[in-house]
Amino acid sequence: MLKTLKITAAALAAVVVMSGSASAVTVATAGNSYDITSDNLFVGAVGSNGGAGSYSVNFTSPTDPLTGKSDASLTSGVLGTFSGLTISWLDAATSSVLNSAVVMAGITSLSTTFSGANLSQNLVFTWTDSKLSKNGLPIEFDFDVSAVPLPAGGLLLLTALGGLGMVRRRKTGATAAAA
Repeated sequence: MLKTLKITAAALAAVVVMSGSASAVTVATAGNSYDITSDNLFVGAVGSNGGAGSYSVNFTSPTDPLTGKSDASLTSGVLGTFSGLTISWLDAATSSVLNSAVVMAGITSLSTTFSGANLSQNLVFTWTDSKLSKNGLPIEFDFDVSAVPLPAGGLLLLTALGGLGMVRRRKTGATAAAA
């Protein structure tokens, strides 16, 4: 039992070390283009000085297919300052909407898949109106974008579980042979 516990702890430690080893963050700027696989997290802030507006950042992927995920968050201080705020993934070549959601309180997540003809996509925020801040500075909300390589993580997990199953089977077989 103790040996199985040690192996399990070692496997979990390896997963934590592997997942935490790359922790780069890139600040995304409106109008720029970024390779979504070059970092594991892109962050940015959308601002408005009042009225309607939009904000767009282009993301590309050399990997086909790859799932991308964006999260937009409104803090309690920003609630009510943006009206009609939406987040959308658009095909960069055709400007067709691939996925869209209304941003409400808390975190709004929106996923897309970079594949085939959609290896270049724009993340676009639009709003119909915004209030001007009391101090004259732009009102802002935060967003982050990351590539989600789930197949690699799933394979790693399955391999670890298979190894633990083999250890348990070997131990059970040795116990039965000794009896």
